[in-house]
Amino acid sequence: MSLYQHVGVITPGMDLTRRAALVATARSLNASTEVDVAIRELHAQLRSRSEPIPLRVDARRRVAETVTDLEAKRERVATMRGRLQATDDETAAVAYHDAIRQLSEAETEHTAAVEALTTARQQARAARDIREQRFRIEDRLENLKRRARKELVSAVLPTVNTELSKLPDCTYTSFDEADSVSAALTLVRVGALKIPVTTACRRFSDRQSAEEWLETPVYWI
Repeated sequence: MSLYQHVGVITPGMDLTRRAALVATARSLNASTEVDVAIRELHAQLRSRSEPIPLRVDARRRVAETVTDLEAKRERVATMRGRLQATDDETAAVAYHDAIRQLSEAETEHTAAVEALTTARQQARAARDIREQRFRIEDRLENLKRRARKELVSAVLPTVNTELSKLPDCTYTSFDEADSVSAALTLVRVGALKIPVTTACRRFSDRQSAEEWLETPVYWI
């Protein structure tokens, strides 16, 4: 989330996810961490390892169908051979040769179906390997993101605490202990915002004084 999403509207009793808001404040100031490059590289690795696991159901079904058809064609060839051996009729010879042709076609289809299933299984294994790689990368990425957040918080928190102590009508000196409105106002002052914030907290006497302290344009309510 951007800093504005955290502190764009400041009202009494507002919710503020403090660590995330501190990170957003640091990022608004273009703060960087030692692991930013590594994080970008891991994101790139994840994008390059996006491969769905192929379905093998259709391939297995096709193999089963061709096996059934192949058995039927073989039985027909055997039957036609028996008829041809029992008679010299030309019609029997034609039927026998036609049965052989159909058997050859069925064998070709069966071979292709088996090869397709083998390919699907190989692709599925490769996809599983990729998925396991993604899991490992995602674990590393999450660890690095935690480290980055910790670095960003450490970088900006001293300044936030210093500015918090200058906030009118605020007796807090620690961001973690301050009420949510005081914390949000301080983040606005420290961070860099391109959009005016909306204040309805009555911490300042007027809009001008709010803008002067926050150092950003304000919608006064």
